[in-house]
Amino acid sequence: MEKSRREFLKNATKTSIAVAGVSVALAGCSKKGSSENLVRGKSPKTEILYQKTKQWDMYYSVAK
Repeated sequence: MEKSRREFLKNATKTSIAVAGVSVALAGCSKKGSSENLVRGKSPKTEILYQKTKQWDMYYSVAK
């Protein structure tokens, strides 16, 4: 009884380590993500990051 229980625990430990190793290896080989189909650099719009306004002038004067 004791010997069979010990063998079962050893086999279960080996199996769980093998499964964990395979899952880590497969997780590293996954796809790059959903951004691989993005088209970049062909937008006709210009991006405006800053417009000079009274509020921005007040913010920058306080931030100095």
